[in-house]
This record gives sequence, structure tokens and C-alpha cells, in this order.
Amino acid sequence: MLATVASSTSANRIKRSLMASGINTIVVQTPAPLTKEGCGYSIRFDDSLKPTVEQTASELGINIRAFYSEKTVDGKRKYFKEI
Repeated sequence: MLATVASSTSANRIKRSLMASGINTIVVQTPAPLTKEGCGYSIRFDDSLKPTVEQTASELGINIRAFYSEKTVDGKRKYFKEI
């Protein structure tokens, strides 16, 4: 799953906070199909951690733009916005 945020600073703050709790995540550039401006950063994590990521971001005062699940369809990575 991906959580999109506005900057690498925001993504890394969330990542560091989660790491302090023993939770591993990866910061990546947001895939082009998910951004209007062609920039932004995301945190990639296991789907089961969504509530934890959401809570951590809230505690840090960081806005998560959206959550996306990732699936491979016909050999290509597809993204589905979570509601």
C-alpha cells in the first residue's frame, strides 16, 4: 500500500516515527499516474499497517493526500485509491 504526502520531509518524518516503533516502511517517489504535478513522495508499507500509518501521520500533523493499494494486473503495476 502507498500513502502519498507532499514532500520527502513529511514522508521521512513518518518513516522515522514508525521505525522507532519497530515498523519498517520505504519512502519512494510517488508513481507518475498518481500525481497531477508529477512530484510528491509516498510511504510504501504492508496493507495491515494502514491504521498505524494514518495515526502516526495525524500525530505528526502531516496530511496524507491519499492511500492506494497496489496490484499487478497483466504484468503491470496498477494503483487503486482507497476510500
